[in-house]
Amino acid sequence: MAKLRNAQTVLALYPNRFGISYALFDNPEDLVEVGNGYIRPTCNKKALERAKKYLDYYRPSIVITRKLNDLKGSSRSKRIESLIEKICKAAGKKNLRVYQYSRTEIMNVFNQFQAKTKYQIMKSILNWYDQLEQYEIPKRKEWMSDKPNTGIFDAVSLAMTHYFLK
Repeated sequence: MAKLRNAQTVLALYPNRFGISYALFDNPEDLVEVGNGYIRPTCNKKALERAKKYLDYYRPSIVITRKLNDLKGSSRSKRIESLIEKICKAAGKKNLRVYQYSRTEIMNVFNQFQAKTKYQIMKSILNWYDQLEQYEIPKRKEWMSDKPNTGIFDAVSLAMTHYFLK
């Protein structure tokens, strides 16, 4: 794994259809906490409030989200784009550094580990962080939708992309 010269608390936030998933790292080897903030009914106002609570509670040095332009063409893109933009603004108001990574950048990082699909990325992550085994999801068939725990691995993959690219 990549080494970070000056360890800083990193909070990866991954909005999805279930709410907002997160992963908190002190350094690449120290995954502190992960989780799903379920928001029902799905609402950007409540999701943004949840993200702000994470920012206040965890007090990260760096916030990572998915890159906005990577969402074009998605049926949920307008809602998610708006939420990510608001999260970035909220983090900026707290003088936090914000990084964004596209799905393509995540795939490029994980291609080094022969992981091309979300399932393969999850398996790579499980090899690094065995404490995530409880969140493991079965391989999905084409007609199946993502499981809620997919967001946890999406958030971790964002943080790992940051560590490998910075």
